Formats: sequence, structure tokens, C-alpha cells
Amino acid sequence: MLVVDDDPDILRLLGMCLEAEGCEVRETMSPAAALERLDRVDVVVVDQRMPEMSGTDFIEAARSHGYDCRFLVISGKRGARAEAAQAGAEGFLAKPIGMRDLIGEVERLFYLGFAPPSHVGVPKAPISGVPSPKSSS
Repeated sequence: MLVVDDDPDILRLLGMCLEAEGCEVRETMSPAAALERLDRVDVVVVDQRMPEMSGTDFIEAARSHGYDCRFLVISGKRGARAEAAQAGAEGFLAKPIGMRDLIGEVERLFYLGFAPPSHVGVPKAPISGVPSPKSSS
């Protein structure tokens, strides 16, 4: 998975939280650099308000380059949920973010409608304390 945030403290906190739950995490403060790191990434956590490029502009750029990852936008900006949905984000969390909410939303995106692939970014095991999705019969 990839985390994109221009605030180094938030970036590291999100990365550490997700790594502690078994995710393999790449981090970058630059949305432009992130566009070059999307190969073999399933879920991207992206901040909405960054000076270089907004989170929604990042999603649109990633989609235009053919990437099919799932995107979780984080923001404290009013109206950002609608903007994120319009850009094609599959998830949204309002700041301040609860770490359990983050973990639950990331797990939901990993398992969104398919069995997770066996490459970089997939949790090694279900995230503790969050129920795994039930298989359909």
C-alpha cells in the first residue's frame, strides 16, 4: 500500500500504524513521485490538501495512467467527501482520524469485492480486531 501526505509527521504516523497491523507500506510526501510508485499497489491513502496536487487530482491522474488501485482520501475540509467520491475514491475519512477507523477502512478496501492478490501491500493476516469479510455462498 502507499500513503501520500505532505505532512511528514502524519505520513510517518499513518505508516507506522498500518505497518504495526501487518501491511507493507510505502510512504511519500510528493503526489507526483507517488504516481511513479503505483505499480503493484492495491490501496492508496492520500491526503486531500497538499500544495503540489490535491488528493482528488492525484486520483484522477492515477486513473488516467491506467492504475486501478483503491483510494482512501483523508481530509478535514468541508465538502471533501463529495469531492473524493466524484473523483472515484472508494473510501473517505474525516480528520481527525481514529486509528481503528483507518485500519478498518483500509481492510475494507483491500477486500473490496475480490480475493486480495498475493503481492506487495496485502496484509499478511487479517488486521487484528477487525472481522474478515465473509465469503459468499
